[in-house]
Amino acid sequence: MRLARSFPDHTISREALESRYEKAIKGDDFRQRYYIIEEKSSRKPIGWTSLDIHGWTRRATGADIGVAIGEKDRWKKGYGTEVVRLLLREAFEQLNLHRVTWWTFAENEASLALAKKMGFKEEGRTRDSVFFDNRYHDSVILGLLRDEYDASSKPSLSPRPKRSMRTKSS
Repeated sequence: MRLARSFPDHTISREALESRYEKAIKGDDFRQRYYIIEEKSSRKPIGWTSLDIHGWTRRATGADIGVAIGEKDRWKKGYGTEVVRLLLREAFEQLNLHRVTWWTFAENEASLALAKKMGFKEEGRTRDSVFFDNRYHDSVILGLLRDEYDASSKPSLSPRPKRSMRTKSS
């Protein structure tokens, strides 16, 4: 999880966190959508995901995507792929957005591999832009445009019998 929250000043109080999620639950802010990644069979939360929608002149045009699978024993089992497919479906098919942006750290090879697997293209790097592990790190910016997203070429989202999951808006 150290790669999901890299800034010491990013830590907020429990009250502030509860307030943020209460707003999301009520639907007070169209632009911020938070989800818990839950293993369907056990209903155990294993991570989180989000879409942070941005727009221009009152039109939603794009979103930043965020994904974290916090349970190490759930890594490399397809959860990230399935969650990103669902988020892309929401972004492009339901919200009619033009682009989705993926920010990650240069050392986060799993995140970079998943983004590229899902069709994201590297657009740039910001040098020494974040500080954690007592040193600065580069950020990588990847993007996927609506015309690059082709839902018909994506594998089916049908649940898998032993390892299906669902996302819950929170």
